[in-house]
Amino acid sequence: MDGLSAPRIAAAIDVSLVTARKIAAVMAPVRDGSRSERVRHMMSPRHRHQPATDPWQIDPLPATLRAEESPLGSLSDGAKAVLNALRARPFGATAAKLTELAGVSYAQTLRCLARLEERGWVEAAKTSIHHGYELRRAIVWSLSWSDGCMHALSYLRDRPTRPVEEIPDRVPRRFWRNFWSGASADTLRISQHGLHIAETLIGGHDASARAWALANLPTPALRECRTLRGFETDWLAELLDQEITRRAVAA
Repeated sequence: MDGLSAPRIAAAIDVSLVTARKIAAVMAPVRDGSRSERVRHMMSPRHRHQPATDPWQIDPLPATLRAEESPLGSLSDGAKAVLNALRARPFGATAAKLTELAGVSYAQTLRCLARLEERGWVEAAKTSIHHGYELRRAIVWSLSWSDGCMHALSYLRDRPTRPVEEIPDRVPRRFWRNFWSGASADTLRISQHGLHIAETLIGGHDASARAWALANLPTPALRECRTLRGFETDWLAELLDQEITRRAVAA
């Protein structure tokens, strides 16, 4: 490993280029020394650093938790990211969705899920899920909520997951099933079909779709929806009035 360049180190001992750069940095002060001098240099007190603070662990820890008892220490950052993503999806998610939320590759997500499953922190079940207009069979992963899982989560910093990309002017795919009559939901645009979307989602039976529509549809669409038959009285009228008033006050 003459010259101790990172690429040569990586090729010689089969490690990543990132790891090789760290090794090269440690070896650099004794680049011309013997092997024994290099080992002695690496073992010197000034290189015996304390481990860096784990960016995934709560800091500072509350008095009820002890750092040396943390179950996160042997987990990879990827596994912690997947665990954090699952916490954001209490009803579960597919491996593909966790890949988006955790910001790691699909293959790494599968490896991380396998490790977490070995610990008894996550579990998988085959179920039917809505995907646009389709009902698909898929493996959905979720937290086990076991004592071990809860203990790990108590140490895990709650970090924002990567937002799932949606077309800003379109109804999210998870609500497409509500549009069973008329134009296909994937062709609807909020800027052009706001009233139709509001009437369908706010007047429908899907509470989560109603909440999304009230929070995200343009105010003119909500006002126009308020004048339609079935929306002019009772609780739907009250919901629309409350949201329209809230926006007016916040403006």
